[in-house]
Amino acid sequence: MQSPTHADRHNRPADFYVPAATLPQGTSQPNLRAEATAIRELTRSLAKDPNAAVRHLLDIARHLCSAGSAGLSLTRNDRADTIIYWRAVTGALAEHEAIETPRDHSPCGLCLDVGIPILITRPERVFDQFSAMPPAIAEVLIVPLLDDSGKPPGTLWVAHHDSNLHFHGEHVRILEQLAALLVLALKLQEQASDHRRALSVIESHQQAQQNLLIHDLREERSLREQAEIEHHQALQFKGAMIDEVNHRTKNSLQMVSTLLAMQARASTSTEVRQALQAGIARLHLLAKAHELLDANVERKQSVFMPQLLEALGQALRQPSNVALSIECDPMELPAEHAVMLAMLANEAITNAYKHAFPAQSAGAIMVKLQRTRERALVLRIEDTGVGLALPTGSAGGGLTLIRRFADQLRGTLRAAGRGAGMGTLIMLTIDAT
Repeated sequence: MQSPTHADRHNRPADFYVPAATLPQGTSQPNLRAEATAIRELTRSLAKDPNAAVRHLLDIARHLCSAGSAGLSLTRNDRADTIIYWRAVTGALAEHEAIETPRDHSPCGLCLDVGIPILITRPERVFDQFSAMPPAIAEVLIVPLLDDSGKPPGTLWVAHHDSNLHFHGEHVRILEQLAALLVLALKLQEQASDHRRALSVIESHQQAQQNLLIHDLREERSLREQAEIEHHQALQFKGAMIDEVNHRTKNSLQMVSTLLAMQARASTSTEVRQALQAGIARLHLLAKAHELLDANVERKQSVFMPQLLEALGQALRQPSNVALSIECDPMELPAEHAVMLAMLANEAITNAYKHAFPAQSAGAIMVKLQRTRERALVLRIEDTGVGLALPTGSAGGGLTLIRRFADQLRGTLRAAGRGAGMGTLIMLTIDAT
């Protein structure tokens, strides 16, 4: 089979493919409970057997997207040409697993060329090999796999064989999340021996879980606002569903923390252990926030800040000469804002313990969250340590995260090192809205 010429590529129909980001959203609410259950089962499968997890992930993609087939396509260089081969396929097209196609003759090759998720209707219009490959494909949704190398190793795809069924924006979100976990599964299969590669794998998994958590929090807020205008019986049902999502998300985060802790104990590199332990601390904080959401008897998607900050203090206090005190006005904040504030405080306190009191010197770290008369929110973290000379241009990793959280909260951040022996002040002000 000869590769298509440059002119052939420009003779494709104008409507041959569309960017998946332009697809409309689905008309029904996403099944968050099914997603959370699937992610939890997939995490267990990854820990037990990464090879089996790939096919398990394809079954999950096919189920959540109501598709007839799902597959993993990978690229391989073959002399002067690049080959796309179907590494794993489930569903109606499973009998065609392991087929090979030149990249320029493959819809997956087109997806890798444009670098974004795409939707192709009736691919046999351009790719002739699909005419002789039953069953016919009515629609195929393709997502590129993105890893830290910058060169996508392949694609994840789902296909409809019924022309009455169509993919929508919710399916794109699900497939992109599963693609991140699929990259992790492929990385685990390689069984990297060096610590730097192992750290990259864990960070990819952690990022995928964090993206899922942020999405869940936004969906919960949307469900709460919608429930306020619906019938009382519908409100009770949705509240129960949100409770279940919080409980399952908390369990998933605890499971990821356990995997990270196992990796930290097995590592002989101090740098890798410290990075993993920092990730574990952040995941514990996110899990605590979901625990408080799950324990909210009124089913409000808000967090009582004194409880969250006190839990943070208990987790961070160290057996040293440095006293940590936490003071918080009685207040409840939306879950997303509460998590961001607690993560900012976590980074500031950790940095103070690490840098402000050398040689086990004595001192104090004070944390205070309060509302002003103008209803603005003010968070202060100050210490009596040596006084850090904070950089004016670039910053360390801790301060970079603090500034990122402040930007997401749309707050004004003040970070001041007050000179030798004068301590350091981190203050965030969020205007009333």
